Amino acid sequence: MSTTFKIGRIAGIEIGVHWSWVFIVALITWSVAENVLTEFFPTWTDGERWIVGVIVAMIFFASILLHELSHSLVAKAKGIPVKGITLFVFGGVSQLGREAQTAGEEFQIAVVGPLTSLAIGAAFAGTWAVLRDPAPEVSAIAGYLALINAAIAAFNMLPGFPLDGGRVFRSIVWARNRDLLKATRIAAKTGEWVAYGLMAAGAVQFFFNTVGGVWLFIIGLFLRNASTSSYEQMVVQASLQGLSARAMARDAIAVPPDMPVDQLVTELMLRGRGRCYPVMSGQQLLGLVTLTDVQALVREQWAATSVFAVMTPFERLHTVAADDEALYVLQVMSEKDVNQVPVVDGQLLVGIVSRGDVMRLIQVRRAVASQPGHTGDQSDPA
Repeated sequence: MSTTFKIGRIAGIEIGVHWSWVFIVALITWSVAENVLTEFFPTWTDGERWIVGVIVAMIFFASILLHELSHSLVAKAKGIPVKGITLFVFGGVSQLGREAQTAGEEFQIAVVGPLTSLAIGAAFAGTWAVLRDPAPEVSAIAGYLALINAAIAAFNMLPGFPLDGGRVFRSIVWARNRDLLKATRIAAKTGEWVAYGLMAAGAVQFFFNTVGGVWLFIIGLFLRNASTSSYEQMVVQASLQGLSARAMARDAIAVPPDMPVDQLVTELMLRGRGRCYPVMSGQQLLGLVTLTDVQALVREQWAATSVFAVMTPFERLHTVAADDEALYVLQVMSEKDVNQVPVVDGQLLVGIVSRGDVMRLIQVRRAVASQPGHTGDQSDPA
């Protein structure tokens, strides 16, 4: 079951909401109804407070969406494809098709989010100022929303990668040293220290405000994990930069479609000659047969069953083209949850790329790149 449901499109960008967002909506509704409105408007009925609480939560939802939408729209203006926006328990994320190509692009895409939140906060602050006398109830709610948006902007500008402030910080370091990977490492390490600071503040606050302390600690923990994983992702991208699927593809032992399954097992699998075999008719790829396919067949039927009968046919395979980028190959494996993909030219087999092959290649290229005197040339050998 998907953990995200789609709610529509804005400017061609698909908007999704993670189930965890329900928790935030409920928390804000409860906090506004039972704390803020109870304190400022004690004469209101429970129904009035909860209705306004829901309205405030929806406006908060819209504010976060506008924050993320601003990132996406600037990215699109820079020619960066945007896959969508997902709102989740810690805010939202814009799913960009690639990283910014320059430090200037990175800075503009990152800083526009907090600026948008500040603009929204300023609009609510202006509403608060104008309506203080004629409509104090509306004014009070507008003031609360102004503070929320100001807090969103302030939190996102913390120099903790991958928060907006961390990305702004990375763009500045990147502009100075001209090395994106090094800038990412510095920003990610700074993000870890910011995360530890939030966790420490949460631990202290726990003794005065249990819920607030736990929440702050969880945010710090999330930021620490996000900083580490973001840097690791950048390392993978740098390691595979310039490689094509053709360059990573290796030859695989092909088997004919009429080979009995028991022959495949005894002559190839049990001799340690792999777990995945292309089923070929001449130069044409018919499908793949794997250990998983064999295990799905009763042992007594192996001798009477051909590999053609148990293979995954070509039409159902997740394949990549020879000129596809290595990062795309890894993305296909991750999204489709497969351990190997055939590299094809039409229906002609170029080779097989496995998840293990990609991981070993990353390790080797990282080790070579770390050697003194390495030029950093990672051009595609294909």
